[in-house]
Amino acid sequence: MNNLRRCCLAITMFSAVAYCQAEPLRLVTHHLPPYQVLEGERLSGSAIDLIQCTLTEMGQAYQVDVRPLARAKKEFTDGKFDGVFVLDQVNQTDNFGVASEPLLLTQRNLYTLKSLTLSIDSPEMKALQIGVLHGSTLQKWLLKNGYSNIQTRYDYHVLFELLQRGRLGAVFAPTEVYLNEMDHGHINKELKVKTISEVKIVSFFSFNWLKKHPQFLPKFNAALARCK
Repeated sequence: MNNLRRCCLAITMFSAVAYCQAEPLRLVTHHLPPYQVLEGERLSGSAIDLIQCTLTEMGQAYQVDVRPLARAKKEFTDGKFDGVFVLDQVNQTDNFGVASEPLLLTQRNLYTLKSLTLSIDSPEMKALQIGVLHGSTLQKWLLKNGYSNIQTRYDYHVLFELLQRGRLGAVFAPTEVYLNEMDHGHINKELKVKTISEVKIVSFFSFNWLKKHPQFLPKFNAALARCK
């Protein structure tokens, strides 16, 4: 389980040169291909490129550490980090932090081996063994809404493997994650896709950081728009 081991590394991956801001922005993220990809001590991916472009455009010094998702969120709320990415904007509590403009829009899909005609809130759907990313807001939402057979893993690759082996009834995943698994040859069975919702993928910044830097978020959002 090399991916899981690497995901648990707590190391600073890179930092930008400080142009204007003396205080570096402490960011935390999690291994989530293709958005954030941790290979050894190298961090890459589409979200990494966008964050790097945005903060460099601003002249903002920063550093990025990697944690498992649940731990990243906890350490952010504990005040160990000033920002966390990428997360969906849905179901975050008001005291979690302040969201940026969306880094990207994606679809949250339900992947199955057989076509499903069940409604998302039906008892039959809730009885399915559904795989979700450990620590995600979707996991929290499903448990809150009566889905009793949730299976969580730290990596979508493992979830799709379990689905194809018939050990899960369905997997919830974003479109880009599924396409990444396809591109790497990890999907060898035809899966049925049911789009559940459109999701805004954002960064969150702490209230403390924004209080100290009140112009940060407007500048971040403006730089983000230029980098897209």
